[in-house]
Formats: sequence, C-alpha cells, structure tokens
Amino acid sequence: MRQYEMMELVFPGKVPEGSEASVDLSAVFKKGEKTWRVKGFYAGNGTYKVRFLPEECGTYRFEVSGSVLEGPCKDSFNCEPAKEKHHGPVRAEGTALRYADGKNFTGFGTTIYAFFHQSQALIDETFNTLSKAPFNKVRLCIFPKHYNYNHNNPKYYAFERSEKGKDLKFEAEEGSQVAPNSSDLGEGGNNWDVHHPCFAFWDAFEENLTRLADLGIEADLILFHPYDRWGFSSMPQEDNLVYLDYLLRRLSAFPNVWWSMANEYDLCRAKTLADWEEIEEFIASNDPYRHMLSNHNCLKPWDWARENVTHVSWQSKQFQRVPELLSKYQKPVLFDECRYEGNLPESWGNISGKRMVQSFWRVMSVGGHCTHGETFYPGSEEAKKNTDTGESEVVWWARGGRLHGESPERIAFMRELFESFPGPLAPSPMGFSALVGKSDEEVLEMAKLAPKGFGAFLESIASMGTSERDRFICAEPTYLGHVGEEIYLRYLDTECCIVTTMQLPENGSYRIDLIDTWNMTRETVLSGVHGTVEVPCYGREYCAILAVRE
Repeated sequence: MRQYEMMELVFPGKVPEGSEASVDLSAVFKKGEKTWRVKGFYAGNGTYKVRFLPEECGTYRFEVSGSVLEGPCKDSFNCEPAKEKHHGPVRAEGTALRYADGKNFTGFGTTIYAFFHQSQALIDETFNTLSKAPFNKVRLCIFPKHYNYNHNNPKYYAFERSEKGKDLKFEAEEGSQVAPNSSDLGEGGNNWDVHHPCFAFWDAFEENLTRLADLGIEADLILFHPYDRWGFSSMPQEDNLVYLDYLLRRLSAFPNVWWSMANEYDLCRAKTLADWEEIEEFIASNDPYRHMLSNHNCLKPWDWARENVTHVSWQSKQFQRVPELLSKYQKPVLFDECRYEGNLPESWGNISGKRMVQSFWRVMSVGGHCTHGETFYPGSEEAKKNTDTGESEVVWWARGGRLHGESPERIAFMRELFESFPGPLAPSPMGFSALVGKSDEEVLEMAKLAPKGFGAFLESIASMGTSERDRFICAEPTYLGHVGEEIYLRYLDTECCIVTTMQLPENGSYRIDLIDTWNMTRETVLSGVHGTVEVPCYGREYCAILAVRE
C-alpha cells in the first residue's frame, strides 16, 4: 500500500434487507495517536467494501465492524512513500491551493457537465482529448443534465426506479431547449429509490474517476443542478441525504475528488437555503478527508465565508474583483464559469478564443484560478469534426468529444509558465485592483508604503470615497501579481503601450521577459535591473511583463 492511493477492503455478505445504501458497516483506522473513522458500503453482488486514503507513511491498524459482517475484522498494513505523480488531495492553504504533499496546484479547469453520461465511445474520445489538453480540473455532474445541446438519456442512473418511476420514459420533448427546474416527470422527486443504488452506474463512474486521476486531473463533482427532466432536482431532502451518504461512503477515498454542492444552486427552486446549509454541513461532517467543498451560483453568490466552505466558486465576469475576494474571504478564488469559447446564439457561449485566454490571464495573474469551456454550434464548420462516434449534437461543454477552439493551446502555454513559478501568485499591493473594497483608511496606509509619486496618487484616490473609488478602479483595473520578491507579473490586457514602467525592489536584480500571450512567445528584454524600470513593449494587446529575480 502506498501513500495517497486508495486502499480497499472487500467482504462477502448477504444482500442487505431494506436499504442497500445505508448499511451498518464502518471501520476505525489508527496510526499512532491519530484516528480515522470511515463508513463502508454495499457494492452489489453480495459484496461489501470499506475504503481508506492513507496520507502518511507508516503502520496503520484497523478494525472493521457492522451487523452485515459475521464478526469484526482486525488487521494492519504498512504504507510506503507515494509513487511519482501521486500528490494526494488538493486542499486550501490560505488563499492558495496545494496538494497534500505541499506541491502547488494552479487550477486550469474545463467544463464537461454530462461527461460520464455519454456512450462509451464518446467517453473514450473525451479522455483521449483530455490526455493532450492543458486542463488539470474538470467540472462534471453526478446526475444527467437536460439543457440546450444535451438531450440524451444516459445508459445508467445513480439509483433504481421507484414504483412511480418504473414506467416513465424520460424522453425530451420535441424542440425542448432550456429545461424547467422540475418537469411533470420530475415533480415531487419520487421517481427514484435512493435506498437501491444502481451498482453498474457507480462502478462505471468510479472507473472514469480513476481514469481522470491517471491523467492528473481533479474531478470537481457537481452534486445537484436544476437542469433536469428525471426528477433528481426535486427529491425530498431526506432522499438527498441518503444519496449523499452513499456517495461519500463510495467516493471520499478517491484522492482527486472535489465537492461542488450545485451548479447554479440559486436556480434549484425545490431547495431552501436551510436545505443547502444542511447539505453543506452533512458533506463536511461525513467526509473524513476534507476534500474541497463549495457551492456555485448563477446570480446570487453563496456565502463563501461559511466555515465548511474551502474556496470561492463563482460564475462571473468581474475579473477585477479577484484581489478583493482573496482579501475578504482569505480563501482561494475560482472563476468556475466566465462564458465559453464558441459560436452559439446564447450569450454565454459565443466569445472568441482571445476572450477566453484573456479571461484566464485576468483571473490568474492576480492569484485566482479559471475554468474554460467550449461551445461550438452543432453543424457549424468548427464542430463538424467534434467526434468520430457518429453522434449528433456533441458540444464539449456538455458532452465532451474533441476540442477545436483557439484557446486550449494558449492555456497550455500559460500553464507551463505558471507552473515554473516558485509558488502561487498573489495580488500585488501596487495594483489598482488591490484597492477594490478597501476603506479610505486602508488606502491611505497603502499610500504611505508606495513610491513617492504613486503614493500621492493613492492619497487622491482615497478622497473619492469607497463606492465611487470601486467603480473607477473596476472600469480601469490593473492585473499585477507577485510571488514574494521572486516573481512580478503584469498582464497588460488591452493596453497597446510601446514602453511602460514597472516598479521592482531596490535590493534585487531582475531579468524582465516580454510575453505575447496570444502568439505564445517569450523574449528577454532587460536584465540586471531593479527599482523603477522602463520596459520596452510590443505595442499590441494581450501581452504580459514578467520580472524574475536573478
């Protein structure tokens, strides 16, 4: 057994009477003074399993017990150091993200909502694409999704049908596009028997999670969403908790899972705020490994200050607010939805590749993380070769397939650069965007520490008042980040300057590289510089200046 790899104990037993989801099976793992308590689950075919994720090397003792076993099972195992490329779960450390072994994680995400609900041929093709793509996190749903360009029924569902749901066909209506939050088929949420999981579904789901892990990709699992014609979005809260309990028993020991309570939680009309808070607390209390946990919005942001929430998961285009959110919540900030590269008629799915790449640089140059999506209209020139499976209406953001946009190649260039840094970027206090949300007094304190000319400018900005100042800064943001005094990065965005000024520490020596983020070039233009430096630029959009301490 090795560190950061899931271990699995398997026991034969009778088919449980009553619930097959909430079985009496648990284990206690001990290493020295540390103790982990985990629940086991019924896996079908007269088989019970207990899973554990060891994050430390050494000897573990364990005892498994429960009424489904003939008697308790006691044993021990030795955990050896992790293999190369096994880094453990990603967790928040202040405003940064790091693997359990301390390696920095910078989130270059993508979205494939119904990825695991497709034909095997399409799933395989998507994995082949991901193996060559720059993404290290994928947002995907546990339940199938009914929405524009995504109307297929999956092969399996998470649970067996209830008596009420046995005769339902779940077919999409002719011309159906945006799904209601609960349809006639889904009203009341009693179509599913959550006490009888579909074991073929969970087995296939886990196989795909393992395939993602083998590619070094985190699975940001969306547990609920409103785009539904099957009735999952309107299950009673009691059933929601049974579902979550079974999911946590099975999946918590996978090192690469994150929990996203919902996609657009504020559109899930069947759930109250109290329901969401109960769901959040249930997940946090029943996950022994403290995986990443947040809730994603459409319009109304979740309260990311809540103790159980590990990070900000935001649908927004307000990129200039990254420094404000990092300062306010002291947690990592992820723009998990900021429109998609494509040519759909819908406004959220038709930005250019340049806009997609620009979004990544705006968010990540000041310490945030960003998520990509691709939405080319089925039948358009860009989408004609989206898949070799013969299936129609295949859009990456919904179902996977192939990527055809201009942004992934540029995101790969960006990822290679960012992962060469000695640590995570943070907003520079010299950037205007760092002033958003600050009080007059805070701005005046920053002015005292700023260079003489810039300090006078900050004093004038302080006199504007918070509300007017925030509007001014958000209209003309700066994207300036740093890693201690080792790295300074300024994304010039749409500026077309031929020369600009960069403020560096006086006590260092820096090499300055000019980066064309679209043409993917990097050129050293100065070396051995410090203090206030004039930097020659290309005079075109989408460039960045990188200062590296020599």
